[in-house]
Parts: sequence; C-alpha cells; structure tokens
Amino acid sequence: MVRNATTSPLLRLPPEIREKIWIEVLGGRLIHLHYEYFDDEMEFDDSDITYKACFGRSPWRHIVCEDDGPEDRRKEKTVPNPGYHEAITCAKNRWVYPHDACDLDYEDSGSSRPIVYHAHEGMRLTVLRVSRQLYTEAHPVLWTTNIYSFADGLTFRRFVMTRTINQKRLIRNLRFEMDWDCGLIEEWNKALSTATIQSLLGLRTLRLRIIYDMNQWLWDGSGDRILESTNRMDGLRRLSHLPLTSAEVAFCIRDWLSEDSGYWQKADRDSCARSLQKILLDT
Repeated sequence: MVRNATTSPLLRLPPEIREKIWIEVLGGRLIHLHYEYFDDEMEFDDSDITYKACFGRSPWRHIVCEDDGPEDRRKEKTVPNPGYHEAITCAKNRWVYPHDACDLDYEDSGSSRPIVYHAHEGMRLTVLRVSRQLYTEAHPVLWTTNIYSFADGLTFRRFVMTRTINQKRLIRNLRFEMDWDCGLIEEWNKALSTATIQSLLGLRTLRLRIIYDMNQWLWDGSGDRILESTNRMDGLRRLSHLPLTSAEVAFCIRDWLSEDSGYWQKADRDSCARSLQKILLDT
C-alpha cells in the first residue's frame, strides 16, 4: 500500500482531485436494481429471505439510468415501428414516464449474459480491486453519491440484507417506485420495517413515484385523508423517523390511461404528493 501511494501517478494526485475522479468513475448515477427470482426456483424463508440464483447465474440485475428526470414528467413517445412491447399497449403514440426504457430492459434481460444490457452504461466496479488504498478511498463514493432505485419490496429487502452495517450507514439517496394497485403493498411494508429504517440513518434524499389509478369520485370524497385511511402508508410513515432533507413525491396513473376516463386529475395528484411529502419530512 505504501509503495502504491509513492509510485502510482494516480494515487500521488492531491486527495481532492482523486475524489473527483472517484465520483466520475463510480458515483453520481441513478442505478435501478432488480433481484430476479422465480416461484419454482425460489427458496424463501420469511426470516432471512434466502433465494436460489436463477439458472446458476447471479440473480442481481442493474441498469444505469440514461433518462432520469422529474418523477411526474410525462412525455409523448412516437414509435415508428412498434415492436412487441409497444404492440401490447395497442399504441403507436403513447405517453411514457421516465424509466420506461429501463423497465423494458429488465424484461429483455433473460439471457445468461452479464448484468448490463443494451447500450446502458455499466458500473466500473473492477476499479475497486486495483489496490487497497484505492478501495478505501473510492468505496464510500459508491454509497454516498449514487441513487439506488427499487421497483419492488422484495428486491429492496434483499439489498438491505446483503449490505454491511457500514454500507447501509453510508447510503444517502434512495428511489422507490410503488404500485398501489397491484396488491403487493405488503411486501413494501415488510421491506420498510423499523429495523431496516434504523439501519439507514445516513439516508438524506428520497424519491418516490407511486402509481395509483384512483377514480376521481374517490378522491372527491376523501381528498388527502386517503393517506390516513390506507395500509399502503404503513411502511412509508416509518421513513419519517429518518433525518431526511429532501423528498420528491409524485403520484401517477398508468401511461395508457387518460384523465378524461374518470381518473383523478394531475392537480389532485400533486396535492396528494405534497401531503405525503410533508409526512415524510415530518413538517
């Protein structure tokens, strides 16, 4: 280690320059994580969530996002030659949200290739093996400057279980994408347990996108009180115990639905998002 510090041109650079290099190589990204499991190949024990690797390969998938943006952004996508995924939505021109392309890449990732697919950038983790000094300096950047994104509670539970105590304390930014209509909200409530929250005391920034196809008449009758009367909030309320400094919240309806079809309007979704933001920030 001493020899590396005195002979390596990289490690002889000033510490502040090296830190910028570590961030450029390993940090500042939004990383979607997914733990791939199948019911007929899964060894599941609720006490420790033990899984078999799928088909002998690593069950972990990650995608470095290339189309990040505000969680409530919705843009029109023109598909000149619709393929399978566009065909199943019966739309050549349709509204899409950020990260739609990332979701499709997960669906297309069923081969035994490495965990990065299509043209997405990969994480250059091998750099951490160069030397012990480089690992010591660069390893914290991986946890403090990246945003880790999860679209299901099981993946998040598995992620937290397999991190060291120090890694969990270093995590600063998380993103959750929840579907309040799919019936899997209990997995999120389990994932956001009190023990998990207490292990993430370094968390400062939370981004939350909630898909909820609520009818307008239900919102008109309940308003923001719907957050008080639903078990969907059980896990999220625990996050308010963390010293969060920023919380971005967006409620969305599915990209093939229209507000004109009786679903709640954007102004109402934004109002609900502001109420949930206040709960998370405990303000």
